Amino acid sequence: MNYYLSTRKVYKCSDCSTQFTVTKGTIFERSKIPLKTWFLAIYIFTTMKRGVSSCQLAKMIGVQQRTAWFMLQRLRLAMKNENNIVLNGIVEADETFCTPKTNRDKRLQAAKFKHEKEQEILHGVSLKKRLQKGLKFKRGRKKGSTKEVLEQKRIERGGKPYDSHNPSEKIPFERGAVILGMIERGGRVVMKKIGSDRRAVNRDNIYPLLTNHISKDAVFITDELNLYHGTSILFAQHLTVNHEVGYVVDGVHSNTIENAWKHFKKMIEGSYFHISLHHFDGYLNENTYRWNRRTYSELAIFDSFMPLVAGKKITYRELTSKGPGKMAA
Repeated sequence: MNYYLSTRKVYKCSDCSTQFTVTKGTIFERSKIPLKTWFLAIYIFTTMKRGVSSCQLAKMIGVQQRTAWFMLQRLRLAMKNENNIVLNGIVEADETFCTPKTNRDKRLQAAKFKHEKEQEILHGVSLKKRLQKGLKFKRGRKKGSTKEVLEQKRIERGGKPYDSHNPSEKIPFERGAVILGMIERGGRVVMKKIGSDRRAVNRDNIYPLLTNHISKDAVFITDELNLYHGTSILFAQHLTVNHEVGYVVDGVHSNTIENAWKHFKKMIEGSYFHISLHHFDGYLNENTYRWNRRTYSELAIFDSFMPLVAGKKITYRELTSKGPGKMAA
């Protein structure tokens, strides 16, 4: 049995004498931010069409940027089950590649500048820079490719040889996220990250997601990518559209998922300039939550979020710890 301690404004368990508050076991647990400020952040976060950055949210609710970032990550954690649904009816599927823009991200600019300096030391100044600086062009082929140079540097450091087939070996500003999208015609959407390199677009990564999130009775529509040819036995019907002929061919199209990609990339380009692969799933869940409630009123969107806060908590150390696939940018 629990009873209330009015002097400390907390509850206490009569069996184990543990003191706790009403925020125990929620995303608000152990937060010094008032619940009134949390509710304002939830309203802004869920109703902004393109999302809200931590810098902008910090100004709007009067907290530090790192506090706002932690709050946003907790809110995205509450949405972690948004992409665990099954789609029915006419379902379109497509994949896309999302990469940060080097000209928008100062951290990526610094990484690129550092890489170019290393290449100049190893290979000399490029022809383009020589022409820009008015330097005399020296004929002759540059010796050693980037792969060979990086492999030699790793061997000198006592590390493993360079592996070009491993996405983690690529330079930071060339990495991104490969996303598979599935959407009901006029309904809900599911977006899943399948890798950090275009080689992730294969049957082993895509087919399990298709069978888990699309009903067997659905009409499945894709483009003419070869890997989708075997899906005719998984669903009631599989239709394809040839984009070289047109966007709509014989009444078949995949414009719904293309529209969802446009909204997602506008959110990335407009609000979030650099997203690490470590936290990418949270941004997908955020976009899915907002898309699936696009016809709701703002009050209904806010009310539908509140049941999601229970049973989810995370610490700042868990969020900032380096995990597999985190983008070094």
